[in-house]
Amino acid sequence: MLSLFCLSVVKPTMFPYLKLPANLQVAKVRPGGVTVLPSGKFLTPKGTRLWVGEDLWGLASSPDGDTLVALATGETKKNATEPTFTVFSGLRSGNISRQHIQQVEIAPAAVFSPDGLICVVSTGDKGGLCSYETKEWKRVASTTFASQNLADAYINELRFSKNGQHLYAVDVARQNLVTLDPRTLEVKHVAPAGRQPYSLEISSDGKSIFVANIGIFDYSLIPKTDVAGFLTSELTAPPFGFPSKQAEHGVNAEGRFVPGLGSATSPDAQSVWSYDLATPGTPTVSRKAKSGILIHAIADAGKAVGGSAPNALLAHHGELFVSNANNDSISVFDQRTLKLIRTIRLRVSPAIDNLRGIIPSGMAISPDGKRLYVCESGLNAVAVVDSKTGRMVGHIPTGWFPMQVKLMGNKLAIATQKGLGRGPRGAKHKRSESDERFGYPEMPGMVDLLDLPDDNTLRSWTQQVLRNNGLPVPGEASIQPPTSRSPISYLPGKPSKDIEYVVFITKENHTFDGIFGALKGANGEPDYAEFGMNGWIAEKGKQDRLPIMPNHIRLAERFSISDNFYMEPQASGDGHRWLNGVYPSLWTTRLFYSGWDFRRNPEARGRFVSFGSNGSPIPEDYLENGSLWEHLHRGGVSFRNYGEGYELPGTAEPFPVSRTGTTFPVNHPMPKVLFDNTDFNFPAYNNNIPDIARAQWFKEDLEQYRKTHKGKIPRFLNIAICNDHGSEATPNRGYPYVCSFMADNDLALGRIVEYLSQQPEWKKMAIFVTQDDSGGDGDHVDRHRSFVLALGPWAKKGHVSHEHTSIMSIIRTIYLIFGLGPNNMFDAVATPLNDMFTMSPDFSPYKHVLTDPRVFKPEATVDPNDPNFKKRRTMPSNQMDDPAFIRWLENRNQ
Repeated sequence: MLSLFCLSVVKPTMFPYLKLPANLQVAKVRPGGVTVLPSGKFLTPKGTRLWVGEDLWGLASSPDGDTLVALATGETKKNATEPTFTVFSGLRSGNISRQHIQQVEIAPAAVFSPDGLICVVSTGDKGGLCSYETKEWKRVASTTFASQNLADAYINELRFSKNGQHLYAVDVARQNLVTLDPRTLEVKHVAPAGRQPYSLEISSDGKSIFVANIGIFDYSLIPKTDVAGFLTSELTAPPFGFPSKQAEHGVNAEGRFVPGLGSATSPDAQSVWSYDLATPGTPTVSRKAKSGILIHAIADAGKAVGGSAPNALLAHHGELFVSNANNDSISVFDQRTLKLIRTIRLRVSPAIDNLRGIIPSGMAISPDGKRLYVCESGLNAVAVVDSKTGRMVGHIPTGWFPMQVKLMGNKLAIATQKGLGRGPRGAKHKRSESDERFGYPEMPGMVDLLDLPDDNTLRSWTQQVLRNNGLPVPGEASIQPPTSRSPISYLPGKPSKDIEYVVFITKENHTFDGIFGALKGANGEPDYAEFGMNGWIAEKGKQDRLPIMPNHIRLAERFSISDNFYMEPQASGDGHRWLNGVYPSLWTTRLFYSGWDFRRNPEARGRFVSFGSNGSPIPEDYLENGSLWEHLHRGGVSFRNYGEGYELPGTAEPFPVSRTGTTFPVNHPMPKVLFDNTDFNFPAYNNNIPDIARAQWFKEDLEQYRKTHKGKIPRFLNIAICNDHGSEATPNRGYPYVCSFMADNDLALGRIVEYLSQQPEWKKMAIFVTQDDSGGDGDHVDRHRSFVLALGPWAKKGHVSHEHTSIMSIIRTIYLIFGLGPNNMFDAVATPLNDMFTMSPDFSPYKHVLTDPRVFKPEATVDPNDPNFKKRRTMPSNQMDDPAFIRWLENRNQ
């Protein structure tokens, strides 16, 4: 097993100064104009905008190119009573009509029969299929796989045989290739596939079918054993880090043997399989091949931390194209032999050639095979590539996160998952009927329908894509770093002489307005500031005004805060991944927004990876260059982690006693460098445990660390305190109101900052405080707006920064402080937080503010018989981003 200690250090000295184009602009949705995204990027999609439901994942096009089926999550129109998919007709004539077809569940995949008379649609987690005749779109057949002895199946993609006599489906949950009768939808044959088989394609001659397996490991449930009188099949901490011998071969943990994961380079993992269709009703595996850069193989930055994530497949004239989402490449195989012919490296700018973040996904190809169109999910664009030479011809601007592209005559139809974003939320800022998205969900998906551009237009659009993403345009002057003095270098490779220690404190679920809407000098909306100094107890209404989170306000008034800071993510599941310094991979995005649920069925092991709102990565998440943790490790920066990295798929908060505040039912690993530098006695997300206790345990551990490390502490500290997520009121535990959890979190933050300000490292310390996502609060600017606090002697005093920044701005600033280069394309272009720092330090310590006893009494949380909260660690906690609770939070401002 290769060690991460062998990874090369990325050389930062040659990177130019880059920043995103928003500057002082706030996030703004402008249909037909320039949309400013929460990240600070611009959107300028071309063509006609066709709106659908949230999380548009896929498209299916009819053989004649006149009809398009758009597959999105949930309701499409506000008056819909069931999930729907959307049918657009009349694309050839331009007289486009739409129908919303009611469906029994989210529709993640669809396919037209070769004659176009039938369309078969997957029913997602309902575990079945429905077929529709396409003249009137009436349902003609349906099935559930549970009724055919394939419980918990999830069909992720479908294909008809060339003659339409057989229907093939890839079951990502049970990890099979399924053959069905297209008339009755009866299962005729099941063949094994690799790990998390993701997509399907029929060969050009119809004699083979191909499957792309996006997964790495075949995880297993933890064996049962007796712990403290309970028969349990769960661990109280992750069993091992990956990569390691323990992860490969297994380990004894908590009274039982936890099986290992085997080799990450197994033929089953992140591979392409070919099946022979000599007998079309019984496909048989004929060949297997690896696509892209193997996990731990040599890559631009040393050895790859993650695998290639092969996803979309495209067959044309004897060649098979495979998009490798994590490598920013396309592998081209011979369809007959499955031998690699060539690799197309997607490139956008020489300035970031060795970084990843393009995220290639869906593909289409011109009939003559000369031009390949590839969704660049990370760039909000579609690449136009010479398919033979691999030369990048240009880029087409799209909506936010394009997923699939279809070529329909001389038109392109591009599915963009997030459309144009969200916009504001709150009773005073509801969507106007004049907004073309009126009546659709908060963030509807969008189909870009456009004519193929000529070469002159494509050149202009390519320049626009570069500008939208903060990248240099050839022939134009490059952006120069500011000339103002700063304790943090504007360019990588120059460690700060003034700041040597960084503390990153992350919390849960609030917008800027929710806490700081009344902050003086800030762009706020006081009517949404429920948790500010003039806040209120929601259960009692707004008649009594009182402080809810006074330490947050005091810290903002004394140090530096941004009122133009945003969350790239939508919720905790991807939010914590951004906090780990990574852009969520295509696998992560697909699984979180439109994926298959976690279920404890050993025959559906593909479901063991589903993480819901749990935000900690597993190997399928790992990017080519890894995360914040590997990057710090490569750069020789010591760190210690409290509360991050062990909210893994399927974790919960039941018995038996768990020191981590959660339990683990599956043998998922943590990243090895994070596993080795984590305090597992610090509880992860669990609302039963007070944040003030977390603050105390953090102090105790750090003091013990100092004693055992010759008086030194790590240069980077990561602390997750989660109770501002909120939960139902529990007066018997010290939380009489929902806002009591926020007050607990506020007091913990104040105590942590006070403690750190008393340490000898304070004089060379910077503290960043932010959220994992923006939660259910109202915000008059944008639903993604939140805040970052920059604290410490070198932070500007009483400063409100108006520069447009995001989570990746924090990550970039951390790297700049330590003299590290960028780790991926997203942190390379993020606008850094230099504006929040000064060359005139103030070394005076911070003194925390007491909470208002009408909201929260710290002593009421303590049980004399359970001073370490061992019992509470075992009590069921509300689910992170619990849908019912989030709806309650959102309705406060409606």
